[in-house]
Amino acid sequence: MEVLLVDDQAVTVQVYAAIVRKTFSGARVHIALDLREALEIAAHRRFEVVLLDLMLPTSAGVDTLLRFRKAWPALPVLVVAAAEDKETIRACLDAGARGYVPKTSALVALAGAMQTVVTGGRHVPPEAQRPELKPAANGR
Repeated sequence: MEVLLVDDQAVTVQVYAAIVRKTFSGARVHIALDLREALEIAAHRRFEVVLLDLMLPTSAGVDTLLRFRKAWPALPVLVVAAAEDKETIRACLDAGARGYVPKTSALVALAGAMQTVVTGGRHVPPEAQRPELKPAANGR
């Protein structure tokens, strides 16, 4: 399994790479520190999943995802970013991300989200799930 990890923070990269390797035995992790490097690396490998931070030295916000998806629309992208607001999360999902994990989430949440995305699913964090219609307390 090939995984592309796109983040410019050394500690974050090391932690996420360890989680990838623990979650997927034998996984090969490729690291890009900015969007330009990510696009270049993606041109030479076939990745099962891309973990993408939104705030990079050469790009910021949902535009980072849009620019990556424009170049590589078929690659499954799991956004792992600091933003926790529903608007950003939903904008990323609407822009084609297969999932979103806030950086404040537990590492087990990241592992679960990666497994979901790799198997073709979509990971929506609780912060962004649309409220379900619930029956009234009296059953009506």
